[in-house]
Amino acid sequence: MRSTGSTGRERTRKPADERRRELAEAAAAHFHRLGFHGVSLADVAAGVGVTAPAVYRHYRNKNALLDGAITTGLDHVDAALSDARSLAEALDRLAEAALRRRDVWVLLQREMRHLDDDERAPALARFRALAAAFAGHVAAARPDLDDGRVQVLSTAAFAVLASPSTHPVPLAHERYRDALVRASAAVCAADLEISAPPGPVPRPVPATEPGRGDQLLDTAIGLFHRHGYAAVSVDDIGAAAGMAGPSIYHHFPTKSGMLVAAYRRAHSRLPDAGDIDTLLRDYTALAAAERELFGVYATEDINLPADARRENDAAVRTDVARWSAALQERRPGLDGVHTALLVHAAHQIVHDVVRVGRLHTRPGITAETVAAARAVLDTDLT
Repeated sequence: MRSTGSTGRERTRKPADERRRELAEAAAAHFHRLGFHGVSLADVAAGVGVTAPAVYRHYRNKNALLDGAITTGLDHVDAALSDARSLAEALDRLAEAALRRRDVWVLLQREMRHLDDDERAPALARFRALAAAFAGHVAAARPDLDDGRVQVLSTAAFAVLASPSTHPVPLAHERYRDALVRASAAVCAADLEISAPPGPVPRPVPATEPGRGDQLLDTAIGLFHRHGYAAVSVDDIGAAAGMAGPSIYHHFPTKSGMLVAAYRRAHSRLPDAGDIDTLLRDYTALAAAERELFGVYATEDINLPADARRENDAAVRTDVARWSAALQERRPGLDGVHTALLVHAAHQIVHDVVRVGRLHTRPGITAETVAAARAVLDTDLT
């Protein structure tokens, strides 16, 4: 006969499915904030009040826990779309899901690459099916568009909804959801026939012959973009660049030094003057021309050394402040928090449309991206 103490403990033990989901959602928050390599199973266990060995009853290793974190996040997206009967209803439900699981987009874009191929493939297939379901709502609402432009707008709208995952702003839940719905709806209604306004192109990169250090950095950026910073070794970079280890260290003493240099290169090339249309046009043109650099810039800041991360955060704040001032000059009635929300959403559109999938190969994609992002910046939030 079981003791009262044993029975009491069993009564407080959560059902396995509930504990498994609790661990996955706690892990999602840790992976979002710290990155895969910054999280231990002990950290996750402590967060839900169990021991680290108890985690192994539900997940065999940290990769499986990451897979669970992504799966539970996609469950929220799936639930949002499954009963939606219109684009408006889908946007409302997706905005709610985006705020309740702000980690999902970062987990998909930054952390999923840590999964093994057999773990990653089902998650990627599921996300693509959800994206296709959302694109179906956009297509139904926009019968004037061909499939390519439906993909542009659905990707851009997803980017708006993903912005709380990368750059949240301090808004009450209901107001935040309303702003996301309005901004993503504005994207879905955007006129992609509008061409980018005329003006100067971004500051040209010097046409001098690149030195070996620049060539090495170009190689590192390409590898970081394709495989993720953590998966690339100095030897990988050297082999791809045709350089031996000692020669690499002559230019960059550490791998992290290459990542820091990549971020400084990105910041040095960002447009730093002009009205909001000029900033948007030049930023988009730069992202299209420097797709691999922007791929690193948008996802790898978690791997910067502490000092360089603070430097990057300050540079991002300066860039957002520049855009915000330009947007408020055109829209003086817009408050600071909503201005920042729209600026971050516009940036996210540029990053995702240019970087994700094959949309970057479309003729005219730069002008289409500008039109979608401009629709966000012009969103009526009153």
